[in-house]
Amino acid sequence: MEAVTLEPASTTELQVRIGFSLITLVALYMYWQRLNAKPLQTKIPLKDSGPASSTCSSGAGHDQAKQLDFTNVVPYKPNFHYEDEEPIPWYEKDFISDRVYSITMAIEKLAFNDWIVFDKNYKKRMDLKAKVLEEVGSDAIDCREGGYDGCVEMLECLVEYLPRRFPTIFTLSADKSVINNLVTGESFNISKPYNKHHPLYIAGRLVEDDLNILVEGPSGEYVLKAVLSAFPAGFHVRDKMDKSLTEIHQPVPTYRERLRKSMNRFFKSVDPSKMVLRVNWSINDHEELFLTEGGHLYENDVGEADESIDINQVQLRVERQVLRRLPRTKAICFVTKTYLYRLVDIAETPGFAVRLGGLLHKLPEKFAFYKRKPVWGKVVLAYLDKMAAKYPAES
Repeated sequence: MEAVTLEPASTTELQVRIGFSLITLVALYMYWQRLNAKPLQTKIPLKDSGPASSTCSSGAGHDQAKQLDFTNVVPYKPNFHYEDEEPIPWYEKDFISDRVYSITMAIEKLAFNDWIVFDKNYKKRMDLKAKVLEEVGSDAIDCREGGYDGCVEMLECLVEYLPRRFPTIFTLSADKSVINNLVTGESFNISKPYNKHHPLYIAGRLVEDDLNILVEGPSGEYVLKAVLSAFPAGFHVRDKMDKSLTEIHQPVPTYRERLRKSMNRFFKSVDPSKMVLRVNWSINDHEELFLTEGGHLYENDVGEADESIDINQVQLRVERQVLRRLPRTKAICFVTKTYLYRLVDIAETPGFAVRLGGLLHKLPEKFAFYKRKPVWGKVVLAYLDKMAAKYPAES
């Protein structure tokens, strides 16, 4: 057999081989980084993920920040059936009162157990939310640079809380890597990395509430960095992203003069050990949950009375807004559950039409315009005045 002689490689060949090897190593390193990187924060993949869930706990404290300990959370009711739970009757509360409306923060403390609430509308609302997320996409869900870690921590907290508070709706797998929603029939891998579903999407498929993550910005004001809003009250998500509290509330009459400083102070003072509730209201002149247009009147709008409004479709819209600080990331988590009550269904409640009608009659001009009273006022107030005469407050 003829011998094969191996000639030594030339200097040029060695350089080529070394160069090729370096390029290969760099390519392999970049591929490894991609495999281990967390999902892009500006894109929301609507799919699921890969290894084991972590606990919602605090790092270095914010003021007197404490670890959020959910071990003392107790079931809402024994053998709770959400189908039997009536929505909270907010229209009976005293924030609807015959008085001159004035913008305030109107906050109150909320018990740790009561972070999230469920009622008989849950399945129907979750079905609608799935449809909105599928059809609307980035105008319902978005996460920007700086918001991803807050989304992760919010999901971790919900995973700790929900199976304890509502065990008839949520269960965890034996290794706690999967959460099951027994109402929607969905299961989600809740371990990192979240390669298939963004943590914000998973959180939004567990609760009916709209979800917001705000992070303190360079100016000291909190900035909206992540949002899942399937039930907006007259705004587009894309118009609110990466904006400060002042910019978000720019259209709200007297916000800058009366609430800006106190709101910013309040957001900075919120401690993880506390949770606060506020309630907001508006009038819907037609039945709509996903309301991106027609929720308010703005400076250059023309508000004309619409006498064709069907009073049978007019609703009192109430938002239950709960705010808490997430201890590890220091982000503010803001959840909103929307309630709709047709006026014709609640106007016979003794004193209600008196209170709501009085409130609407006395709305200051700027707030009346902002809340679209010029459009619905004639039809709605005529109806409420009639019902107020028939169903006065009980003595």
